[in-house]
Amino acid sequence: MTDEFRAGVVREFEALPGGRVGRLRKSEGAFDSRRRIWYAQAKETGERYWTEPYLGLVEPILGVSLSAPVFNKDGNFVGVCGIDLILTQLSRFLQTLEIGDNGRAFIIDATGHLIGASGGVSPVTVGADGGHLRLQASEATDPIVRETARYLGRHPGIAGASSAGPRVFSFIDPERGRIYAAVDRVAPGALKWTIISAVPASDFLRPVYRAAYVSVGIGTVIVAAFVVLGLGTVERTLGPLTALTRAAHAIAKGEWRDVPKVSRTDEVGLLAQAFALMTSRLKETLEGLRRSEANFAEAQRVAHVGYWERDLGTDCLTWSDETYRIFGLTPRPGTVVGLAEAIERIHPEDRPIWNNAAAEAVRGESRYDLEYRIVRPNGEVRIVHSQGDLTRDTSGSPRSMFGTIQDVTERKRVEEALRDSEEQWRAVFENNPTMYFMVDATGTIVSVNPFGAEQLGYTVDELIGRPVQDIFYEADRDAVQRHAAACLEHLGRAMSWELRKIRKNGSMLWVRETARAMLIRRRPVILIVCEDITERKRAEEAARRSEEELRQVIETVPAMVWTALPDGRVDFINRRWQEFTGLSLDGTSGGTWEPEARFHPEDLEQYMSKWRTSLATGHSFEAEVRIRRAADGEYRWWLESAVPLRDEHGTVLKWYGFLVDIEGRKRAEEALQKAQAELAHVTRVTTMGALTSSIAHEVNQPLAAVVTNANAALRWLASHPPNVGEARETLERIVRDGHRAGEVIGRVRALLKKTATATAQVDLNGLIEDSLALVDGEVRRHRILLRTELAHDLPRVAGDRVQLQQVMLNLVMNGIEAMKKVEDRPRELLISSRPHASEAVLVAVQDTGVGLAPQNVERVFEAFYTTKAEGLGMGLAICRSIIEAHGGRLWAAASEPCGAVFQFTLPSDQDGSAPGEHGGQTPAV
Repeated sequence: MTDEFRAGVVREFEALPGGRVGRLRKSEGAFDSRRRIWYAQAKETGERYWTEPYLGLVEPILGVSLSAPVFNKDGNFVGVCGIDLILTQLSRFLQTLEIGDNGRAFIIDATGHLIGASGGVSPVTVGADGGHLRLQASEATDPIVRETARYLGRHPGIAGASSAGPRVFSFIDPERGRIYAAVDRVAPGALKWTIISAVPASDFLRPVYRAAYVSVGIGTVIVAAFVVLGLGTVERTLGPLTALTRAAHAIAKGEWRDVPKVSRTDEVGLLAQAFALMTSRLKETLEGLRRSEANFAEAQRVAHVGYWERDLGTDCLTWSDETYRIFGLTPRPGTVVGLAEAIERIHPEDRPIWNNAAAEAVRGESRYDLEYRIVRPNGEVRIVHSQGDLTRDTSGSPRSMFGTIQDVTERKRVEEALRDSEEQWRAVFENNPTMYFMVDATGTIVSVNPFGAEQLGYTVDELIGRPVQDIFYEADRDAVQRHAAACLEHLGRAMSWELRKIRKNGSMLWVRETARAMLIRRRPVILIVCEDITERKRAEEAARRSEEELRQVIETVPAMVWTALPDGRVDFINRRWQEFTGLSLDGTSGGTWEPEARFHPEDLEQYMSKWRTSLATGHSFEAEVRIRRAADGEYRWWLESAVPLRDEHGTVLKWYGFLVDIEGRKRAEEALQKAQAELAHVTRVTTMGALTSSIAHEVNQPLAAVVTNANAALRWLASHPPNVGEARETLERIVRDGHRAGEVIGRVRALLKKTATATAQVDLNGLIEDSLALVDGEVRRHRILLRTELAHDLPRVAGDRVQLQQVMLNLVMNGIEAMKKVEDRPRELLISSRPHASEAVLVAVQDTGVGLAPQNVERVFEAFYTTKAEGLGMGLAICRSIIEAHGGRLWAAASEPCGAVFQFTLPSDQDGSAPGEHGGQTPAV
């Protein structure tokens, strides 16, 4: 049997009568039958396979296994079926054989190991380590077995010869003379065992010689006395007597043979007939006796019942083999057991009881009948039941006691387990805080536990014998009858229902009953387990009302509400959603649930990307999206939020979504952006006002150069002859200075022009140089040392060139303003650019001016906050909004040892996603 029916574990138990399982014999773990030789051989050959004999792990008993392959209906191998044969009966049979005085019959396997033998020869020996080993026949202590096995070992051809029957041979033994033997082999393909029977010649020749000597003596006397009668009469008389004599000697040795027939009517014939009749009757009687003894011994073994006899004169006990086994001892046929040794095996606590019972039985006061415990030599405690009767002699004095003893340990354990189970069941039934009822086929309450009666306000006696319908709400009684009938129609099937019961005081409670019909003493009854669910029903009703109220709130709230399954499929929308979109869950609106049908095309891709990400990660979802109104087709802005509902393991059970109309907020944001653009334009104009002198200087320089070069050109042309080459070079310089003046004016116009934001790829280094060209006059006027550290490999950024130039000019002018009143140190302005981490570009404007107080580092970016008496406080606020609109960051810090540094970062446009310098238009910041 497998351990709890798990593969890979085997437990072996004794088999008891009636298919019951006895004690555990052995247990094996990590058992893989496919690695056993009997499995591999049966699978490989497709034939039956006999294993070599093996020695048991628990008892020193030989066994052998037979395995056979198992095939399915298609002839494919599916497994191996095996059976273990314990060779106990074979060993017992061999022990019963008697072959002459000293003859032996024994069986050996192919390796020469002993399987079994007659004459008390055991096939098992004890090794040097005290363990049991199989015995080689050639090493047996019995000389007949040993010498016969050795002779066969020296002459293997005798046992290996293939013949139709047994083969007879003989050999000389130094001690016992000639030994005759017969050898036979088990059929090929089976066990490959050799069966040998050997007997010394002296065992059967000695009676023959003795009979011959007697016959010769008798013959001599008869010849001397009746010589006249002739040799014919002697022969006629001596032949039958000799045959009868030999048969008698053989029968006396247990060698049954046919008695020779004598066809005579004289005394010799009558003697032969009587002898033949007596021999046949004796043979039948002995065979019957042997069968009875064998059956009696087997019955004792199967029933674990032994017998004993106590001699009251010597206090010695005679035990049967099964009695020995019950006490855990090896049977010792022909020997007696002392009373002291038997008492030693009785459990110390039970010896006084046994002594009293035995003494009363010997005195004749009571019959000996007692259960007590015994202790086996291995320490195992067993329970036995022994009973016996007193035997008296002719004078009436007690002579002996004869009785039986039975091992009742397993029965006692079963009885104890049954009592424990009954007590546990009764304790559960009586004390469990659950209502239990038993109802018969007529609907009458047969049994109820105290808790069940108490819950209904009754006592147990008040409910037993009462119709079960009486304790149910009247409207539910028909249902009670239907459920009971259904249970009785399907015996053994569990059924459940929820009904209302009435207490003794008239109050009502909801119960959930689980019932099963079964037969008890051939009568159908219904076993019912009843659970009070009144509170649950109240909670469900409260939850239903709460759900209705919540649904009413959801339907009336001025927002769109929806729920979805974990895979994103919508399973609920409120009335506001249906009215706005014209869609419904039942599909009757004729609309479609595809996003393209309700979202603005420009918002669709961003919305679906966020929603798919939330479904995959389980994170909350939020998006601003334009949804078309079904009434007029107008798109309105909505803020949609979705959160997941999770179980205790974090698994998403449902999604809850909420959409709020933000159309008004979006319009306000657009108005704010427009106002910011207006303010930015005003700031640029203000900045240009401050730069007027510098711009005038920048424009005057190329204009003055144009005038000078024009006069020079006129002079070169007026010379004789005209110097055309010099005049051409002078005219080229005029053209170059004119372009220079035009570029200055163009930059000023672009900065002052109020246009929409144009996103393009911007070279920041070029933008910085153009910005510094505009402030060149201010730099010289205030005697400022301007230095630049611009990275050569600076990547381009995506943005609006005019807005970024406004930021650059504002930061440079702030630095110039901060250094106007500095007299005790050089006035230095450092403009630097370099690549920044995370594919960004960093620009820094550092001055040596008055610096920033720590508490003002962030305040300078607040609107209308300024440290200059004539400032508006909007420049840096606009600069930060421009940089953040471009995806960057602007911040300020104090510079060591003096001054301040303003830095901003912008993301690079390495993939060239931005259009050219005159690319697409986006709303201004």
